[in-house]
This record gives sequence, C-alpha cells and structure tokens, in this order.
Amino acid sequence: ETDGTVGGIDGDLLKRFAEENCLTITYEIFNYPGAVSAVQSGRADVAIGGFYRTAARDQVVTLSTPVYLDQLAVTSKAGYSTLDELIGKKVGTVEGYDWVMEMQDTIEGSTTYPSSLNLAQDVQADRLDAGLEGFGAAVVLHAGTDVKVTLLQADERIAATTLASQTAFLLPKGNDDFVAAMNASLEDYRGAGVIAEVLTAYGLDPSAATVGDSRVIE
Repeated sequence: ETDGTVGGIDGDLLKRFAEENCLTITYEIFNYPGAVSAVQSGRADVAIGGFYRTAARDQVVTLSTPVYLDQLAVTSKAGYSTLDELIGKKVGTVEGYDWVMEMQDTIEGSTTYPSSLNLAQDVQADRLDAGLEGFGAAVVLHAGTDVKVTLLQADERIAATTLASQTAFLLPKGNDDFVAAMNASLEDYRGAGVIAEVLTAYGLDPSAATVGDSRVIE
C-alpha cells in the first residue's frame, strides 16, 4: 500500500492485532525462504503471506493457529467448477502444489508451470482452458480480467478439494507470551466473524475461515 503498510488478508489481521496491543509494525519484504529465516533468526517477530502449515516450517519456527483455508480454485473464462468439466480440456497448475499428481492422473495432458503468474497468463491468453490455483492467489492474479475464479467442488480424486491447506502466521520459537497473544486474538477474530469478513472483502469465500483441527502438511 502507498502508506508503507501491507494490505491483504494477513496484513489486515496483523494491523488489527497491533492496534489492539499498542504495537507498531515495521515491514520488510522477503521471499518465502527469507521470511522463514528472518523469524527463525530473530530478525522478524512475525511473517505473513499465506504461509502453509508445513512440517518443515514447524521444525524451525512456531506456526500460529490456522488462519484460513487456501481453498482450491478453478480459473477459467467458462466458469468451470467441477473436475468432470475439466476432463478433456487444456488444464494447468503450478509445479510443487500438492494436487499436481492427482491432476495429472485425472486430467490427461494436463501440465505444470513454474509460477502462478505464468499459469495465469496462459489462462488469460486462451492457451489454457482452465488453471488450478489457490483461491487467494487466483483472485489477485485475475482481478479485472474476464477470467472467472470458482471453488473446485469436492471430488475424492483431488484431496485438496476436501482437505484444503491451512495457512498460518510464522512466529518465533521461545516467545511464548507473544505466540499465546497472537493465537488468542486470531481465535477471537474467527469467533466474531472478523476473518470471514476480511476474506469476503478480498473476494474469497467466507467458508475458508472454518479451518477445522490444526494440521500440518508433511
């Protein structure tokens, strides 16, 4: 944002936490590995950005209580929403996503891309009929275009449609009071409907605020 702060779902929630606890936020921009390292080494007190709750990250930093689900979306100009609609179409996703192998097993000829931007560009340019993408990234990448972003309906052939990845704030190990305060606030925001409201404001389905039991991706 132009005022030197960070917007987005995580940014809005963190600003609310800071205001309620009389804290001042100083922002630095890192790539994902750099952000993990900054929290691990004490150069940062918290990292935000839709980080998945993974076992590897849990070893080196503290994962907050789950914030929201990164639900699996279909990006297409036709508005596809079921896996059956995608069979026989040109479909892509991003390398490394946990649904890649299932997609390739189910949708013959489907392909992977090195980045979400590359995937989005090919959907927008009609080089693909559809892309499979995390809902939050899809909304941002296709804002202002004629590409529709829809939730992929639950289908046992793609596990992420029934058990979406949980996101978390990354917090330092050893600062128990800070971690406890952050987790308490996040759960308060969930119970009061604040997380659902923020998700809706950014074009995401408010159901992503219902995260279920905490879990990590191996």
